[in-house]
Amino acid sequence: MQPKKLLFIINPKSGNNDKSTLEKQISRVCDKNKKEYTLFYTTGKNDQEKIKEKQAEYQADTLVACGGDGTVNMVAQLLLNSQMQLGIIPLGSANGLAYELEIEDDIRESLELLMNGNSISMDVIQINDNFICLHLSDLGFNAQMIKDFEESGERGMLSYAKSFFGSLMEKKTNEFRIAFNGTEKTVKAEMIVLANASSYGTGAVINPGSKLDDGTFELVVFKPIPLKDLFSLTLESFLGDIKNSPYVEIYKVEKAEIYCQEPELLQVDGELKGENKEIKAEILKGALNVISKHEK
Repeated sequence: MQPKKLLFIINPKSGNNDKSTLEKQISRVCDKNKKEYTLFYTTGKNDQEKIKEKQAEYQADTLVACGGDGTVNMVAQLLLNSQMQLGIIPLGSANGLAYELEIEDDIRESLELLMNGNSISMDVIQINDNFICLHLSDLGFNAQMIKDFEESGERGMLSYAKSFFGSLMEKKTNEFRIAFNGTEKTVKAEMIVLANASSYGTGAVINPGSKLDDGTFELVVFKPIPLKDLFSLTLESFLGDIKNSPYVEIYKVEKAEIYCQEPELLQVDGELKGENKEIKAEILKGALNVISKHEK
């Protein structure tokens, strides 16, 4: 469905992108394509309720998240199992879902895609009845890296890299009991990923062969990795060859339960959700309509 009436939801604090010309670019592209539109700026206070009120008044057919993965996730929650569609203008530090959907970081190009792209129905992972995951969620190492990144107060990929290497020095192993596909396993791991998508916004492929609309997600278990093998594993991830690593196990599932011996920090689409001892996850098939370069 080509958008006719758009509500742009702009997070002014996302990433380190220059947003000074964003309004002008939106106006130029919407006017050229004869689209109705209006703008809403988030403040971090009751944004979802305010967006609901705005949408009830404006009745857009397309809500456009202008921000990072956290902004995209917040907007997507309002659109589940509806006829409305999600558009994305990626403005975050690491735009994971946009990367997966082949949406360019360039504002002009992402706006043009918004006008002319395909609307696909993608799956969503429901986690503990409280959260939805569009992209990637995890327990362990990566969540700790995000915590370090946020506490640094810095932005951009260089800061991500600094947090990554800093977290390496503190990575730890936990014991997990995982139940899926009628089986149960106990594993020692440094990270467990709930993957609806294939790669992080950095380009690191965590789940080769993943599809956003296949009715399943993957549990990706990272077993303890000696520091001497960490570089080779990192290289394999960027080459999309991680499935052959002896330190990685991948299970395709529709639902799963994870029990942590010690509480683990959970991140969902780049947003920290506190420490948890139990995770229950289930796929919601075709729950979200989103505009992308992908074919229907």
